[in-house]
Amino acid sequence: MVFHHFWFSYSFGIQRDFSYFCILFIKFLKHIKKMFQRNYETVFILTPVLSDVQIKDTVDKFVNLLKELGADVINVENWGLKKMAYAIEKKTTGFYVMVEFKADPTLIRKFEVELRREEKAMRFLTTVLDKHSIVYAERRRKGEFNKKVEAKEEATK
Repeated sequence: MVFHHFWFSYSFGIQRDFSYFCILFIKFLKHIKKMFQRNYETVFILTPVLSDVQIKDTVDKFVNLLKELGADVINVENWGLKKMAYAIEKKTTGFYVMVEFKADPTLIRKFEVELRREEKAMRFLTTVLDKHSIVYAERRRKGEFNKKVEAKEEATK
């Protein structure tokens, strides 16, 4: 009986150590996965017949989808209603939305499938940002390119 008790406590210790090892290994894999994430930018055009509430709901749906899939959403910009260069689905205008995010490359396919399924989205384009584009996007978010416009407005006053 004493031997059996010893063996049970010994095997339980190994099992506990193995569980701890598995937890550490999973954390390591998550860290490695984050190392291979890339920066992306998706611009999509929503149909112009939507109300402001519907546009906000659709954008929130896609942002939440990205977060559920494990992406880090960096920036969301609503560019508003713009005239398109050519008609899409007999419409000459559309609501442009740009989403900047950091994600695993395998996530992009799932995200684009959902964009294709959405009837409100007429077109979309996802691009990988290189190091120069990342710097440019950071400067754009800080508003460095809008200062010239603000300076001109102040000069005319």
